[in-house]
Amino acid sequence: MLSGLKQQGLLFLTLSMLTGLIGSFVHPLMSLFIVEGLNSPPAYIGIYTVSVTLAGLVFSQWLGALADKGVSARKMFMIAITGMGVALLIFANSTSFWTVLIAGVLLFSMGNAAIPQVLTLGRQWAGRQPNINVTQFNSGLRAAISFAWIGGPPLGYALASGAEFSRSLYVAAFCALVALLFAFRFIPEVPSHAQKTTEHSKQAIPFSFWILGAAVMLGSAANIMYFSALPLYTIKELGFAKHMPGIFMGLVACLEIPIMLLAGKLAQKHNKINMIIFSFFCAMLFYTGIYFAEQVWHFIALQFINALFYGVFAGIGLTILQEELPLKIGFTSAFYSNAVKIGMMLGTSSTGLIAQFYSFRVASIGSFCAVALALTCLLLFSYLKRKAVESTECEQSFTITESKASA
Repeated sequence: MLSGLKQQGLLFLTLSMLTGLIGSFVHPLMSLFIVEGLNSPPAYIGIYTVSVTLAGLVFSQWLGALADKGVSARKMFMIAITGMGVALLIFANSTSFWTVLIAGVLLFSMGNAAIPQVLTLGRQWAGRQPNINVTQFNSGLRAAISFAWIGGPPLGYALASGAEFSRSLYVAAFCALVALLFAFRFIPEVPSHAQKTTEHSKQAIPFSFWILGAAVMLGSAANIMYFSALPLYTIKELGFAKHMPGIFMGLVACLEIPIMLLAGKLAQKHNKINMIIFSFFCAMLFYTGIYFAEQVWHFIALQFINALFYGVFAGIGLTILQEELPLKIGFTSAFYSNAVKIGMMLGTSSTGLIAQFYSFRVASIGSFCAVALALTCLLLFSYLKRKAVESTECEQSFTITESKASA
């Protein structure tokens, strides 16, 4: 039985990896594709990112709410991945920024729901298994996505060399087709925990939850600001070979996988918030180093610090949000993904604006500021949670005292 359980778990991890592989071919290349492939100014990076992300947020959050009401997350994943695949085919055959923008808003934005639906599916399945540790399983799902990023960016840049972006986009579209067929053939329907009543909608959302979401968003903004600037900074401003950004991205993805899995184990014994606070300090150190880095070996050495940051941050961030609202798994999975997407939107847009007026190197200062704000939000979250616990303890103490007095 345990062997069968492991096999089913591997199916979800494989689907997570396949879905992550699509993004690993596309997202690292988008800034370069828009500027060089479509001959657009850097500011257009922000226009594309904001438009596609906002459309995706609405779609993703709507599907998350439907998942909590019992609608099949598997079917919604298949719809999302189909939209992404069609958009990639349009990207591969387009020479106009505005065509790419329209396809992105109408179709590629649907793909924003793919990752949260995978996370929802996995969480729904793991929650029904008595022998599965949910925190570790969530970390495994995130690690599977990172595993896809080991080979995705280097291969994507290699395929796109010589401004042949269509080759990378076609491969990403093929991965979307494989993910669709895999979900249809191998992923079982997972019954939702949603009740016929509106029990899941009655759980109040505390202010501290939104503060935690802001920390996730800002941490993601810092990360994507660095990633968006990396190819253009290293190739155009430092003169590195065109395949080097892909190597940097693949290296950090390789390093962060064991850190994610270890973070899932350590989270059972240590305070999760303190672990993410530690990761944010690592991020501040990393972005400081990137600002002063000028040689290839500098960037390679700094990826070890970057892996500590993102491995812990991505490994347990989703679990913390789900623990805040345990009756709204679909909502929190979509919220987590959307917080990351909003961070991507802010980070990528900021990169374009910074590069327009300064340079891509200065984006690392923006990343430092974003993660410093994320750390502030996390400290505020800890304070609010501590006050809430103290208030609950006082109320319980007062109730006990009052009961004794009545007796």
